[in-house]
Amino acid sequence: MADRIPPWGRANRRIEREAARQLAKSLVRERSKPQTFRWDITLACLVGAMAVIIAIVPPQSRITMSVWLVVMTFLGIYPALHFTEWIPLPKWIARTVGVLALVGLISGFGYIEWPPIRRHTLSAKERVEFENALRPQKGSDLQVQIGCPTGDEKACVYAEQFVALFGESEWNIQPYVSRLTLSKAQEGVFVYRRGGNKQDMMTRWNSGGWFNINEPHLMAIQNAFRTLHTEIDGGANPDLGENILMLYIGPERENEAEPTRLTRETDWATGRVKGPMPTQ
Repeated sequence: MADRIPPWGRANRRIEREAARQLAKSLVRERSKPQTFRWDITLACLVGAMAVIIAIVPPQSRITMSVWLVVMTFLGIYPALHFTEWIPLPKWIARTVGVLALVGLISGFGYIEWPPIRRHTLSAKERVEFENALRPQKGSDLQVQIGCPTGDEKACVYAEQFVALFGESEWNIQPYVSRLTLSKAQEGVFVYRRGGNKQDMMTRWNSGGWFNINEPHLMAIQNAFRTLHTEIDGGANPDLGENILMLYIGPERENEAEPTRLTRETDWATGRVKGPMPTQ
């Protein structure tokens, strides 16, 4: 018969059907296999989640932050070793690169999120360093008065420590902390000297007065507070006497080590920073 299927055609179709059946069976077996648990991906996600938590709610204690960073490093070692297998280098070199990259990333992240030093009761070492920075200006006729905000007991308790430190450094210090209400609320630590026009200051928001940023007493106080990782600011106050220096300790700033306007100006005046005088 003319339309009869050749024998070789039927054999070819059988082979194709058998191949299709084998492929189907292979796919069914592959799907039925239990999925392998990926520790590398799981640990990498865990390290990423820890980083997000730190970024959103950063630890206030440096010890706590150190523990978090160490745990993140240990959890990230296995993923770092696994993910470097694709690098076309000898295995030990690739693994070394992976671990170094992990340590570098976590160290950089820790540097960015490292918590500032919060106000605290000063240790004996901190007290000695503070006094050593003050002593070059001892015996002055200038009287130092320490003030804190009325109603802010936390700031006033912190301020009380400095009465003894100035006294032991042989400065002329008022023996108590004054509770003050400033016309302009301020955060952080401020040094005020006599200057400006009171009437003008009460009518213009940007009014000010002449303030000597090179005054030796101011520089000594600034250096003393820098031993505590605190940058002070300063300004003029027309109500102060000529020989009065007011050290005002207001509410704590979020990061007291962050430079202030006075920091930038004194760093420029003493040559620590080059270029034009900062305007803000």
